[in-house]
Amino acid sequence: MSSLSDLCTTYISSNKLKDDTEKNIIEFCEAPWGLGLGIGEVPPLYPTQKFIFKCIYNIPLLDKGKDIIVRDKFNEKELYRFTETEYLTYLYEEGHVNVKEITGNSDDYRQDVLLVIGRRGTKTSTIATMVSFETYKLLKKFSPQEYYKMMPDDEIRITCIATNQEQASELFRRISGNIERSDYFRKYRNKPTLSYMQLSTQRDLEKYDGSRPSIRIVASPCSGRGLRGHNNIIAVLDEMAYFFESDTSDDKSDKTIYEAVTPSTIKFVSSTGEIHGRTICISSPGPRSGLFWELYQESMKADNKDITMIQAPTWEIDHTISSKVLRAKYSRNPLSYMAEYGAQFSDRISAWIENEQILRVNIVPGLKTKNMSYERIPHFMGIDIGLKTDGSALAICHIVRKEMHGIIRNMIELDHIAVRYAKDEDKEYFHPEDIAEWIASYNDKFFITKGIMDQYYGMSILPVLENKGMKQIEIAHMSRDYNSRIYQNLMSKMLDASLIIPEDKERLVDNKKTKDLDLVLEMLKLKATSHSKYLITVEAPEGQDFHDDLSDAYARAVYTASEYLTLSGSSGKMNMAGAGESAPSFRKYYMKQKRNSLYTNRPSSSLQMEMSRGRHFGYGR
Repeated sequence: MSSLSDLCTTYISSNKLKDDTEKNIIEFCEAPWGLGLGIGEVPPLYPTQKFIFKCIYNIPLLDKGKDIIVRDKFNEKELYRFTETEYLTYLYEEGHVNVKEITGNSDDYRQDVLLVIGRRGTKTSTIATMVSFETYKLLKKFSPQEYYKMMPDDEIRITCIATNQEQASELFRRISGNIERSDYFRKYRNKPTLSYMQLSTQRDLEKYDGSRPSIRIVASPCSGRGLRGHNNIIAVLDEMAYFFESDTSDDKSDKTIYEAVTPSTIKFVSSTGEIHGRTICISSPGPRSGLFWELYQESMKADNKDITMIQAPTWEIDHTISSKVLRAKYSRNPLSYMAEYGAQFSDRISAWIENEQILRVNIVPGLKTKNMSYERIPHFMGIDIGLKTDGSALAICHIVRKEMHGIIRNMIELDHIAVRYAKDEDKEYFHPEDIAEWIASYNDKFFITKGIMDQYYGMSILPVLENKGMKQIEIAHMSRDYNSRIYQNLMSKMLDASLIIPEDKERLVDNKKTKDLDLVLEMLKLKATSHSKYLITVEAPEGQDFHDDLSDAYARAVYTASEYLTLSGSSGKMNMAGAGESAPSFRKYYMKQKRNSLYTNRPSSSLQMEMSRGRHFGYGR
């Protein structure tokens, strides 16, 4: 029979052993000494978040309590209620998870994680929680370096890579906030910098009194050169589908980043042979291209045993998100909505305008294009040059200020648009002088403040235009990035309904009556190739009957007008016709044009009328 002292010793030892036993991620999140989620003012894990963590860490699921609610795509109508095991079955049957059951057996543990999550689907908090838990697991070991058979003072890193510095800073702020709030990390942590935090292991504390911390948590923007050579036990690639959205250099491509950080994770192996190093790829999905898409396809193969893949739309993870917000996002672009919020990979090539009402709300019934305008207000020209096969097109627009619902808005009105094809004029090709003469003729008809055309043919046409006194036309290198920007700007203006597009006279097109301009018919047929989240190529579909010349010219004209608004200040004092205070006075303009002999044959009464009109619109004051 044991003595009382023996029983006390056994009790104390068992409690000490229990306290030192590593908790799972759910226990860590909900414990007061851990992250304290659900305690006091700290919100709890959403049921779907808890489910995701259990799948990632191979924790048996509950088959009771139907806490997981699946609603429709606007988070309005409840469709199903599931237990955790039922939800797994549902996702597996829908093809949204690649694991049929969560057994809890160590043999079924999968090393890497691929999370395909919609925007605002708690991706940042998911990463911050996992990084905090992985840090906790490291600190539970007296010397992680000794445990993983490394040099005693080698640094072990948890590295989080984001698409840019702003996103990296936000991610690190959430991670450091977790660790600074938790009592568990109090004795281990050091004061964080703006981009990293160091923590001391128990060995560091006893041997160096915490002066040489050997664990580092880093959040940085993607760059392959800065990520190689470190001992990364965890590598998180946040918004991986968009790593090369704004920079196509090899150093920042998805493959370069992945290959830079993943090799170091495989060295972290437990004494029983389990790989503790992990790569966590998390992103809202992009096009069906790139490494994130390839890893998704790899994860769905029957023989895959390395990756846990979970795909979930925004409204299934965060049940609090506003249905009003979701509906507004959907109405703007249904295709991008299902990709960004529905967590569905999008086709790389798709119609640029998915919903033609986006364009049609900008068309003004009864409004016609002009062949000339005497309004001495800034007009902007976009030019697309094609001398042989393609057409040469130009578009002219100006800014109008309109009061709508008590708010003054800047609108961009299309005045004139035209295209010429050499074959239609029985020519094999156009000479640069022909096109230059055609462009210059509009200088007599509109007050052209600025215009842009592509560099390819523009170099041969620009000198001719300058000789004709038309020096306000500039050439631009139409790179993929530049074209993406002008079309993204045009789409933005369409979505804001801040364009004014005239109608044509009624006619038959493909045996159907229409009043649409050729520009409108052309734009509705354009295709978009998505290279990344913000980088697209918009062009005509393949085939000799499809064109994009009018669209290119119009997109450039609108972009030039938009730049003018930005430079003069969109809230600046502009008259109702759209002229800004920074515009040249009409009198100066008239004197300059007179020197160019543009008005020598015009009656003086006409000049006086125009000067009066110029004063009316805010010039020459």
